[in-house]
Parts: sequence; structure tokens; C-alpha cells
Amino acid sequence: MALRVLNKRFDGYHDVCSLYWRLVSPETLEVSFGQTDEISVTGAEIPGENILAAACRHIRKAWGDEALPGARIKLFKHVPMGSGVGAGSGNAAALMRLCGRLGRRSDAISTSAALGADVAFLASEHNLALAGGVGDVLEGLDGDLSLSAVIFFPKWASDTASAYAALDASRASVGGAMSESAAHDEAMSVLGALRDGKRVGLLPNDFMELAPHRPRYDELRARADDSGAVAWGLCGSGSAFFALYKKPNGCGDVLNGCKFEWLRQILVLE
Repeated sequence: MALRVLNKRFDGYHDVCSLYWRLVSPETLEVSFGQTDEISVTGAEIPGENILAAACRHIRKAWGDEALPGARIKLFKHVPMGSGVGAGSGNAAALMRLCGRLGRRSDAISTSAALGADVAFLASEHNLALAGGVGDVLEGLDGDLSLSAVIFFPKWASDTASAYAALDASRASVGGAMSESAAHDEAMSVLGALRDGKRVGLLPNDFMELAPHRPRYDELRARADDSGAVAWGLCGSGSAFFALYKKPNGCGDVLNGCKFEWLRQILVLE
């Protein structure tokens, strides 16, 4: 929900302060075990390596080959790639959780951020968490949020490496990152306001001001504001935009007349 990128590390990664909220994914996995890995995808083509293949390697490295002798995985994909909502990371995390439960293991979850900054959270048992480090240091937060979400997926995608490179270039000329303590306090303040049912508006995200197609996001910001959303913002370093609404009022107003030709998909999670 909120993302502050802190200092760049010696290993080239960035420390972050990210407020995560788990929602039910529309994507599903079917997993059976055999002799070799077979990964098939229905609903979209995934260019390059599927994160599920990397997750298989991670599981075997952490737990040994016997933890996953061979995986026949069918992925039914519904979320556009490069959107920043963590769908791919959630699929990798689901596979880890499955193998961990079958073998009664949990130690690989702490290192799973190597697969992506949000994988450690999604592989955990938390519904809400504040993540530090590269996403691998989790502060679990009690409870949940009684909110509905609408996620808008534009026709363009965002590449994580390019987004971080643009942020680094911007900071070289206009200034550095927020301090860790300030980012932590900001995230907890946002969470407290949302829990109290207060209207927050635009949630903090260091990538928002650098996002391509800014006029389009401004249209979504205005629509979220006019339709009674309590908060809205960019999804991580991706291209999707979300708006949050109080339950049980729902979020139908934001969809009325929403026919932007540059939108690929709209997902409602209530």
C-alpha cells in the first residue's frame, strides 16, 4: 500500500520501507509432483523465465532436492505482468508455502526476498506487515483492514529495474531518500488512519512522481477522489493503480462510466 525506497546498498539493491496488505489473488496454481519440472501457463504468455522456475531452485537450495523432486505446475494467470500487485511473487510464495507445509519447514521464507521484494511477505502468515531491508525483514501487524479494493491495470507495464534506475537518477539531481525512522512512522500513521476509517488520499510511494503516463494516473486519482475512496495510489514499482473503499458501501461508483481506452483490465476485490 505504501512504499518508500531508502538508501542503495553496496550489493546494488535498495533498502525499503513497505506497508503490505494481503488480498486474495484471482490466479490459481495446480501442483503435482513427478520426476521433472513442467510449468504451463494459461491466460498469458510470460516472457523470459517464469518466477516459479526460480522458486523451484530456491526451494531445493534451501531444503534439498528431496523437498521438491519434480513439480508439474499449471498456472492460470489473470493479472497482467509488470503491474506491481505481486501476482507472480504470490505464486512463487504459494509454492514455497506448500512445500514448507509438506516438509514442516519455514526457514527458507526468510531468504525468499531474493526472488522479489514482496515474496517474503507473501510467503509469511501475515495479512499486514511492514517490511524493511530488501523486503526480508518483516514486522507483522495485528488484524486486517475492512476495506474493498479496485485495481486498474493500464495497457502498459513497468519494469522494476528501469523504475529503480529512474529513481536513482532523479535522486542524483534532486536529493536523497527518506530516513528509515521517518518512513516507518509515516507507514504506521497511514495504517492507523485506515484502521480508524479516516480518509487518507494519495498513499506514499516514491515511484508515483516518476511514473510514465502521469496524466492517466491523474485521471484515476480524480476518479478515486470523486467516488469516495478513502485512499489510492500506485502499486509498488509497477503500472497498476488502486483505490480503497470502506465496507459495506462498496466501490461501484468508481466503475460508473469508467471506459478509459488505455485501461486493459479492472479488478474488484471485496
